[in-house]
Amino acid sequence: MKAIFPRALLLAAFTLPFCQNALAGVVVNGTRVIYPAQAREVTVQVDNVGESPALVQAWIDSGDANQTADTSDAPFVLTPPIARVEPGRSQALRLIFSGAQLPTDHESVFWLNVLDVPPSPDNADSGDQNYLQVAFRSRLKLFYRPQGLKGVANDAPAALRWTRTGDRLRVENPSPFHVTLAEVHAVTGSSEKTVEDKGAMVAPKQSLEFTAPAGSDQVRFITINDYGGRVEHKVRLGSTGG
Repeated sequence: MKAIFPRALLLAAFTLPFCQNALAGVVVNGTRVIYPAQAREVTVQVDNVGESPALVQAWIDSGDANQTADTSDAPFVLTPPIARVEPGRSQALRLIFSGAQLPTDHESVFWLNVLDVPPSPDNADSGDQNYLQVAFRSRLKLFYRPQGLKGVANDAPAALRWTRTGDRLRVENPSPFHVTLAEVHAVTGSSEKTVEDKGAMVAPKQSLEFTAPAGSDQVRFITINDYGGRVEHKVRLGSTGG
C-alpha cells in the first residue's frame, strides 16, 4: 500500500508516544495493544474528535520508526490500511497475525502507527497562497504474547532486579514480559534524583543501565500496565520486589 501524503508546501509529522496531542483530531483508544497468540484478530478503535473529516493511514513496524507502510516487514495484516473518518465517528482497525515464526518463551514487541492527515484548506487548489499541512502520528507498542508464558504481565515489575555499582544503576528483567518504565528515581535518604522519565522499556531477559548518585540506596519507579495505567513501586537496591 502506497503512503498517502496531502499536497502542501510542507508536511510535518509528529510522533505521539504516550498521549494524544490536543491539536490532533484522531484519537487512538488505549496506549498499547496486547495480541494474545490464541486470538484470531485484535481490534483497535480510532475516534475522530475533531470538526473535520480525517484521512487515517495505519501500519505496523518492527521497531524502526522510519519504516513506512511500504517498507514494513511486521508479520501482521492490518485492515483497513487507509480510511476516511468523519467528525464524531469511529473506525475499527483489525490486526491479524500472519503466523510467522516468533519466540514462544517471551513476548515480541512491534509498533502500531496511526497517521492522522487533516483535510487540505478550501483554497488549496487555487494556487493563490502556500499553506502548512500538519499530520500527527501516534505510535503505540504492540505486544505479541505467546500462550503458556510463566507468570502474568502485571507481576513482571515486581520481579525486576535493581543493583547499583558506583554511579551505575542497573535493572534486570528476568520475566518473559516487557516492562515499560515511565519514570525511575534514585533515592538517597530523603532526597531523590530522576534518572529516567522518557519511557524506557526493559525487554524480557534483558537489562538497562542508568546514571544515578553513588549513594543511592533505593529506587522509586513507575511502570505502565496492560491497560495504560501507571503503577508506582519502591525497592531497596540489591533486592527484588515491588
